[in-house]
Order: sequence, then structure tokens, then C-alpha cells
Amino acid sequence: MSKPESVDLPPCARRVDLEAPSGPLAALEAVPQRTAFATALLVPGFTGSKEDFLALLEPFADAGVRVVSIDQRGQCDSAGLANPAGYRAAGPSREDGENGEGYGSDDYGSSVFASDIRALVRALADDGTGPVHLLGHSFGGHTVREALLGARTAGPLPLASVTLLDSGPAAVIGKSSVERLELLRALKDTLTLQQMHELAPVDVHPDPQVRAFLLRRWLANDLNSLAEMARRLLAEPDHTGELRALLDAWNLPCLVMSGIDEDVWSADLLRRMAERLGAGFVLIPGAGHSPNAQQPGLVAKALLEFWLG
Repeated sequence: MSKPESVDLPPCARRVDLEAPSGPLAALEAVPQRTAFATALLVPGFTGSKEDFLALLEPFADAGVRVVSIDQRGQCDSAGLANPAGYRAAGPSREDGENGEGYGSDDYGSSVFASDIRALVRALADDGTGPVHLLGHSFGGHTVREALLGARTAGPLPLASVTLLDSGPAAVIGKSSVERLELLRALKDTLTLQQMHELAPVDVHPDPQVRAFLLRRWLANDLNSLAEMARRLLAEPDHTGELRALLDAWNLPCLVMSGIDEDVWSADLLRRMAERLGAGFVLIPGAGHSPNAQQPGLVAKALLEFWLG
């Protein structure tokens, strides 16, 4: 979970709703004072939200980039699906392992998460605010990859670049992360989000405003969405080879970023993934799994150099 240092919205930003195939998605939009030269679409990870990127909004807007940071379906202010079965329309193309449920490779790319991202990319590319740069953090990176691979038969998405931020090539490997994901899945039908919070508080932070936000965000999540994200993070196969082929075919620049103390996968694993993708790699010092919140200045600088390059 990314924990912002502040939840104050900068003057350049506003809360908006975006139309997506699954329904309205909550977002923060930051608009430069001058004409934007590009748009950045930022996708948060498991238990995250649009606020994970709050500290990046002003630096990007000041540099002339319009920023759209979203809540994925069922996260925070984006309402969950009325039918929980909709989250299981597609998923990892290897068997789940727990109950034998799995999905074939033909289904990969058709999930509600991926379909929403493809629609947003096309809408943002059509509105005249410059080329679209797509970034996914953690599970958001898996959503981004699935959105790309799901577009293979329809043709290239209108993107200028893609960035994977602390998002590994396959299932989560960090022991503590795996245990938390398995626990959430095991307790989903037994405990409420409030009861889970009482067992393991999610609002640990010195700032009372941030504490209040962290608890509100946790309780606003759709538990079915969280459980499906957890399942995917535990079962995700390695699609790096397929993604490399797509990046090459689309001539799409890619960047992989990692905090030096990344512990959900590992910085070395992410470096090797970047090499396999033929992508650039940036290591962020003084950060773990959420450099966007822990070292936003360094993240903004590296991304602007990548986008401008």
C-alpha cells in the first residue's frame, strides 16, 4: 500500500469521473497552466488509489504534462461491480492452484481492469492533449501489461511510452506480501474490511489527515475486487517474452523503475525483466515498493527525462 505524505490536492488538480466500459472511474486530473505537450495515465496497485501519485501531479503539470491518476474498478472511489462474477471474466493463464480454476491464454487481456485501461488510453489520445504515456505501479503494472497484450489483434494502442513501476514479471515472491495476499483471500468470506483493519491496522501514519484517508480508502474498497487482485498477484504467469514482442512490433519505448529496497519482487529481478524487455531501467535510492510516495522528486525527474527523450 502506497502511503502519501500528504492528502492535500495541489491547485493544478481536480477530482473527476472518467467514462469506462465498466462504468465511471474516479480520477484526479492535473492540468498545466500552459498547453500540455503530453498526457500521463497513472494506474495504482493493489489496495492503492489515485492518491498514490499526489506528489507527482504538480511536478508533471509544471513541466507541461497533463496527468490523469485513476482508481481501478472497485478501488477507493471507483464503485465495485454489481455482479462479483464480473471480476473473474478472465485472469492468469495458468491454473490457480487452490481449486483448479484457471483461464486459457485466449482470455488474457479481457478482464474488466484491462478493458478499462484500453478505453481510457484511446479516449485520452482522442481529446487532443498530446501523446499518452502509460504507467502502472505494482498490480497496476500487471493491468497495463494485460491491457497491451489484449490489444494485439486489434492493433497498437495510441501510446507514446509505457512504464512499469515496481511491478514484477509474474506472481509476487516476497514472503510477507504472499502471506498478506493469501490471508486476505482466506478471510474474504469471514471478515469485513473493518474487522480486517482491527486485526491489522491500515492507517499507521504520523499525520492524522493521512491516517483518516488511509482508513477511508481501505473501507471504500470493494472486497471482491481486492480478492480478485490478490488472486491474480498470487497466480500471474510470466508474459515478458510476449510483451517484448509487442513492444518491438509497436516500436513502443518502455521503462522499468524500482525502489532500491523493493521487497514485493526485488530490484534485481526488475532489472533482469528490463533487460528481457529491451527497456530502460531506473533504480530509485531511498525507496522501497512505493517510490512514487517515498521519493516523488526522483521519480518525476526520471519520468520526465524518459518522456522528453
